[in-house]
Amino acid sequence: MASDDSTASGRATAGPAAGAPAPAPARALAERGLSSVAAHRPEVEAAIEFVHAHPELAHEEEACARFLAGQLEHAGYAVERGIAGMQTAFRARLEGRPGGPAVGIVDLYDAVPAVRADGAVQAVHSCGHGPLAGGVAGAALAFADLRDELSGSVEVIGCPADELHAPGTRARGGGKALTAAAGIWDRLDAALYAHPEFNDTVTLRSRTMRRLVATVAGARTMDEAVEAPREAAARALEAAGGGRSDALMLESMTLDGDVEEGSGMALSATFFLTADSERALDALEADLRAGLAGASWTTARTVPGIVPDEGVRAAVAQAFAAAGRGFLADPPPLPFATDFGDISRRVPSALIGIGRPGGWEFHTDEGARQFASPAGVEAALATASVLALSVVELLGEA
Repeated sequence: MASDDSTASGRATAGPAAGAPAPAPARALAERGLSSVAAHRPEVEAAIEFVHAHPELAHEEEACARFLAGQLEHAGYAVERGIAGMQTAFRARLEGRPGGPAVGIVDLYDAVPAVRADGAVQAVHSCGHGPLAGGVAGAALAFADLRDELSGSVEVIGCPADELHAPGTRARGGGKALTAAAGIWDRLDAALYAHPEFNDTVTLRSRTMRRLVATVAGARTMDEAVEAPREAAARALEAAGGGRSDALMLESMTLDGDVEEGSGMALSATFFLTADSERALDALEADLRAGLAGASWTTARTVPGIVPDEGVRAAVAQAFAAAGRGFLADPPPLPFATDFGDISRRVPSALIGIGRPGGWEFHTDEGARQFASPAGVEAALATASVLALSVVELLGEA
């Protein structure tokens, strides 16, 4: 794994410097790209509607993966399903003119596991994956229209399991990390990942994260003797409540035991640790382990911070300008971790924010209503425009 201040080896090249006027042929091509996105609004809306009508949790997104890959296949993309050992992952590739770079685009379509008042988990699209999927579809269809004018290729990589708390993600891992580990991104020259956000930007920094599971075994007792699992549960709650929840979060805890004297009893507590660097993450983990002495631990892989690439960022900045949108050059760090960090360590990348005044109410019922509203459609069309024009900038005219 690369260190926190590493950079991916640059292969992508951008067009004019960010903010500089584009030459007339490039402006004309950008205008055709925007017109193509507008013409594909029905397909964009169809993708949003289908994803929202079929909320599926991590690694269960069979209907959505089939529909979205089918849209691309109908447009001429060569589709490979079940990549990287995931049934609901796919890769869709389309060639333009020969000799140019290859650009990959992240597609997402899993739902949020919303925890309800009765403890039930409901699949809900409250993270923007409907507009995201619609935007990716619009950009991919625009490239299909412009392919004879551009040198290079586009690959849409369908990545299951974005949502960290979903049972499938917890059991198997996230789709972006798994495709990166399988080498799916390695032969590409740039990777683009656009998500609804508060600002129009390319994120330059994100946090690192680690999930740990502490297990404490013991026995039930009816006298005043200490029950190790019950004592550990109290210490776990104390640890989670003693600081900022964005640094140490108790994700779940189960205290299970029989009722008879001497019968088995066990605690299982799952924690998220988040920090700005792996060194800080290691210090958090050491403190947590010290507070739960006697526990046995299972540690999941670390989700690394993203590695920005200036060439890809500049191309995306040009795309925002060509789309008539603003661009925040130095955004605040992403306040959480994303497994796009794994992709950014394999290929020059940009994590693109598609902004909306006032932002979005992520992972709430109000957020689900926002993403299913006309605002969600507009976010999808903006996503499609920025992605399509980023592809134009990265590939260049034939």
